[in-house]
Amino acid sequence: MSIYGDLEGALAYHQARGNVAWSADSVTDTQRAAALTRATSWVDSYRSRLPGRKADGRGQELEWPRVGAADAEGNEIAEDEIPIEVEQATYEAALRELVEPGSLFPDLERGGAVKRLKAGSVEVEYADSASLTTTFTAIEAILEAILTPASGATVDLLRV
Repeated sequence: MSIYGDLEGALAYHQARGNVAWSADSVTDTQRAAALTRATSWVDSYRSRLPGRKADGRGQELEWPRVGAADAEGNEIAEDEIPIEVEQATYEAALRELVEPGSLFPDLERGGAVKRLKAGSVEVEYADSASLTTTFTAIEAILEAILTPASGATVDLLRV
């Protein structure tokens, strides 16, 4: 499977941010590559909010490159370009997958529609409008520059 970015780029990205888990001696390049593969699939799950369309149509494995795409400010994205935001979001997501494999695509018991969770005296109840999945604000902040708003969504500073 193809991935966004590469091991060298991921290493440089994480070193610049002090994310030592990425370069830990106990982690192999095979594990890092697998994390990048899972992260790429997760970043591609934003497909309904990506501008334009796949450059090579349905036969194209990944969502990028795309034609007719522009960023949130209206700047065109070249037809052969994979935006830096996509690579950086993949590196961020890959770190989460490296530390906790499967964390980006968890199985959700009963679809994740938890109304109330109680353990002893501790109780958590989510708002009816709460998302069924975890929001990774660091990743979404990176992607914000290229995502289109979700249908019916309002735009705030951290989430689109």
